[in-house]
Amino acid sequence: MRGVRRPWLLGVLLALVTAGIVVALIDSEVSGTGAENVGESGPERITTTAPPAQDAPEAQEPVTRNCEATQSNPGGTNNYIPGAPRRDSLGSGFVITGVVRSAAGCRPLEGVRVQVWLATQTGGEQDNRASVRTGSDGRYRIETDPTVPQFGEPNIHVGYDDDAYREVFIRRVVDLDDERAVVNLTLARGG
Repeated sequence: MRGVRRPWLLGVLLALVTAGIVVALIDSEVSGTGAENVGESGPERITTTAPPAQDAPEAQEPVTRNCEATQSNPGGTNNYIPGAPRRDSLGSGFVITGVVRSAAGCRPLEGVRVQVWLATQTGGEQDNRASVRTGSDGRYRIETDPTVPQFGEPNIHVGYDDDAYREVFIRRVVDLDDERAVVNLTLARGG
């Protein structure tokens, strides 16, 4: 039976490989790293929540709640260098902002050092890095030059590595036309 060809077998094999690739693409994440898109176009917005009405029964008794801690994601520590210098700005045209909370009680954390790094037209992630501190409302903000694609997509890194809470390093993606990104952190105690 040597020399007998089975062209249909090659067709079946190609169909199976193609089906496998389609399933993998449908099931995979766009960034491939667990990094969600946090970019926004348009002017910076500050959102506030109104306090509960004074006559509401739930306003009289404090409610203790906890928030889920932010988990580091693959790629979060790419090009990380400890001890980013304190800076208020890394350029202009793109704003990174967010709120830092405690997982225990969901309260905003004041004075927390947040590190930010990203690639821009002026340099790579190791050159464009800074530390900023949260305000009394737990918010941080830094303006940078717009991010540029790195490994196929524009992305930013935000991290926390001081001793009071567990370290967290995250990588988030944005679109090229985004003017801001919102990256919130929820920090948990312990090691």
